Amino acid sequence: MTVANRPSSADPKKLLTKEFKAVGLKKDVFQILPEWWEEALGHPSGVYEVRGFVAKHFGLEIGPNGQLRQRLMPHACFKTRTDIDITAVASARAMATAVARIVAAATVGTRPAGANTPWSGGLPSAADLRRTVLDNGRPWVSLSDLLAVCWEHGIPVVYLPSLPVSKPKMEGMVTFCGSRPVILVTKKAEQPAWMLFVLAHEMGHVALRHLNECDGGSIVDEKVSEDGVADPQEIAANAYALHLLTGGEKSVINLKSLMKPEPLAKEARRFGHKYHIDPGHVDLNAVRNTMVNGTNPWGLKTNLWGLGTNALKHLDHEPASSVMCRNALRQNVDLDALSDDSFEFLERLGVL
Repeated sequence: MTVANRPSSADPKKLLTKEFKAVGLKKDVFQILPEWWEEALGHPSGVYEVRGFVAKHFGLEIGPNGQLRQRLMPHACFKTRTDIDITAVASARAMATAVARIVAAATVGTRPAGANTPWSGGLPSAADLRRTVLDNGRPWVSLSDLLAVCWEHGIPVVYLPSLPVSKPKMEGMVTFCGSRPVILVTKKAEQPAWMLFVLAHEMGHVALRHLNECDGGSIVDEKVSEDGVADPQEIAANAYALHLLTGGEKSVINLKSLMKPEPLAKEARRFGHKYHIDPGHVDLNAVRNTMVNGTNPWGLKTNLWGLGTNALKHLDHEPASSVMCRNALRQNVDLDALSDDSFEFLERLGVL
C-alpha cells in the first residue's frame, strides 16, 4: 500500500516575511529581532512568539486571522510637501511610536531618585531659551545644548535613522506617549549641523503647543525645510527654530561669492563666533540661501549642498549625532526598567 506524503507546513520564516512585507517592513527586519527568534521558529508556537514581539515593538497588532496588520492609530497631523500619500508613512509612524513608548516608559531622573522625570508641561520661548544657553557661557546653541534642554524638561529625544520600512519615512516627528512628548529624528544626519535645525523645529511644535497631548497624538514631518512652506504651524515651528539658533536677526545668511570648503568653514567659524550661531548652521544656512547672479542656484549644476557638506568636515570636530543622542538617552533612562528583549531591540536599532 502506498501512503501519500503529508504536505509540509509552510516555512515559518517565509510566512513571516510575507506578513512583514504586507505591513511595509523590509526583509532585513530579522536582523533587529532578538537572538531567540530563529530557535523559536523551530517550535510549533514559535511563529506566534515572534509575531507578538513584532506587534509590540513595531506598533502593529495581530488581526482576527492571527496575522500581523497595521494598528488603528490616534489622529496625527501629517506635514507633507510632496504628493506622497500620508498612508505611505504609516509603517514608519507606527514603529517610531512604539519605540517612543518604550523610551518614555523608562525615562527617569534624579528628583526624586528613581522616579520618572516629569514632563514640565512646555518649553521656553525661543528667545528665553537662547538667552539661557548663552548666559551659561555657551558660544552658541548647539545640538548638545538642545538635547540637554529637551531631557531636562522631560522630553526624550530619539535618533532613529534606520527604520526598517519599505515605504517612505518622515524626517522628524513628535508624539505624546506615557504622559510626555517624545521627539524622534529619523532623518539620516550624522553630522550634528544637519540634525540641529530638525530638532529645533520639532521643539518648536512642542513649545508652540501644536501637539495634541492625547496618548499617541503626533505631528509627522515628512520633510523639515524652509522651502515651499505654506502650513501655518510649519512656518511657526521654522521661525522658532531659526530664532533659537540665530537670534532672528541673522536667520538668513548668504555668501557674497562662492568659495572652496576650507575657506567657507573658516568664514562660518568667524561668523558663528561673532553672532553666536553654531558654525555648522552658518555653513548650511549660507549655501542654502546664496544666490548666483540673482538666481537661486539649486536649478543649476552648482552643487552648493556638496560644498556645505565638505565645509562641515573642516569645522571643529564634534561627536556624531548618533553618539550624542545615544549618550543622552543612556544618561536619562533606567536601563534596568527595559526588558531584555526591548534593550536588545533598541541596541540593534542604534537607539542605545
